[in-house]
Amino acid sequence: MTSLVATVGADGGADGGPGLGKRSLSAVFWGGGGTVLRMLLQISAQVVLARLLGPEQYGIFAIGAIVVSFSAFLSDIGLAYGLIQKAEVTQRDIRFVFTWQVVLGLLVMAGVWLGAQPLATYFGEPRAQALLQAMSVLCLLNALMAPSLNLLKRSLDFKRIQIAQLTSYVAGYVVVGIPMAMAGYQVWALAAAWIVQSALALLLMYLGTRHQLRPLFWYEQARAQAGYGGAVLATNLVNWVVNNADRVVVGRVFGSREIGLYATTYNFLYTPTAAALGVLQPVFFSASARVATEAQRIESGYRLLLAFVAAIVLPVFAVAAVMSESVILLFYGPQWQAAAALCRPIALAMPLFMLWGLTTPLLWTGGKPLREFQIQLPLALLWCGVCVLAARVSLEAMAWSVLALSFLRCGLMVGAAAHLRGMPWRGLWASAKGGLLLSVVMASLALLVDQAPWPLWVGAGLRLLAAAVVSGITWLALVRLWPALLPPELRQLLSRLCAKLPGRWRARLAFLDRDGA
Repeated sequence: MTSLVATVGADGGADGGPGLGKRSLSAVFWGGGGTVLRMLLQISAQVVLARLLGPEQYGIFAIGAIVVSFSAFLSDIGLAYGLIQKAEVTQRDIRFVFTWQVVLGLLVMAGVWLGAQPLATYFGEPRAQALLQAMSVLCLLNALMAPSLNLLKRSLDFKRIQIAQLTSYVAGYVVVGIPMAMAGYQVWALAAAWIVQSALALLLMYLGTRHQLRPLFWYEQARAQAGYGGAVLATNLVNWVVNNADRVVVGRVFGSREIGLYATTYNFLYTPTAAALGVLQPVFFSASARVATEAQRIESGYRLLLAFVAAIVLPVFAVAAVMSESVILLFYGPQWQAAAALCRPIALAMPLFMLWGLTTPLLWTGGKPLREFQIQLPLALLWCGVCVLAARVSLEAMAWSVLALSFLRCGLMVGAAAHLRGMPWRGLWASAKGGLLLSVVMASLALLVDQAPWPLWVGAGLRLLAAAVVSGITWLALVRLWPALLPPELRQLLSRLCAKLPGRWRARLAFLDRDGA
């Protein structure tokens, strides 16, 4: 096995550094375990807050989130991301990056504060002005956090990252946000929770690196650093347009309630997607940067990730799509029922979003950092036009348009990466086809379960539980009877993960080691 990700247990040498395989798997384990816990906390807190506040208050908050997310790109122009890419990082590199993060964070924070009134007017929501002014501090906090966060990612120290993120999330949303919402502070509960979370995460991540804070505005490698940062900024801005054009248009065309329905549904499905991607992407990026010339290992690692998305991620979201009404009723209650129609297409778009995120490192480590920008610039223009036209039809039409555009985006990115890396389409299809078949079967079974003539006392929760059990058992049965559904890379990874389970469960899942021929 020559997989980039599956070389667990290797002790270094050619794999790009001592114990790169072990450190990569450790990063995935710590990142994955922490991500699952953080995802459960996030979803639980979001559900409680959504039930307490309702769609309208979440709609006002969504306006602030759109502005802050865009401003984050201006306050972090990609300089900090370059700390992962560089072969060697010095204190001068870190001081230079941190200095300009401070400068840019202050400038962007001031810009959001001063622009709060016209921005609120643009979205047709005067109540958003004061909220934007309060949330402008997030631009500075996020800018200051970037150097520490990327230094921890560079060293694959996901244990410290996850501890910081979990602790700060509990402090922000559980300790501050939920009590404020119960006390009647409405949208301010969400703003305060986000600010507290970001401030504490900044502190904890800095304590994990303790990098120098002494200013350095210029040094001999500044131009190269700035050049890389410029490429990251250009790409990130285009990505922001692609990822947020629908919500900007929704915020402009529809009222606060519709904004809340759309944004909350998107965030509910995006939370687990982004959490998983936040672990896998930097690990893949960091590891592939260290073996950039070993095409076979990079292809093997990418095929493993492709198989993981197709066989593990896609089935879950496919089941959520066909059972969208039960999902919304269970988690958010009847006042959010209108979101069920939006949940279907957005759920199906999430695996495409993850696959796109796992593909971009192939372009960056392949010496083509601007290729992603070149692909997505015309796509961003198309995305904006389609969203404007779809908004004239309905909110649901907007969601389905985003799914169609996500297919196009993902296809373009995978095609570009395959061409750059010389990866044959036949091999990529072989890694994905089994997962696609499993997804169709599981979604069909879930739909049958959901549409069955249940007694009136059976609620959404029991229907979801029944569908999950039936689909999960079917997945395991099909993989046991037909091992070739999963490519060897994925079976080996799953068997390694199962080796950490208790003996009885490990024995029951031993079939994952079988040859799929």
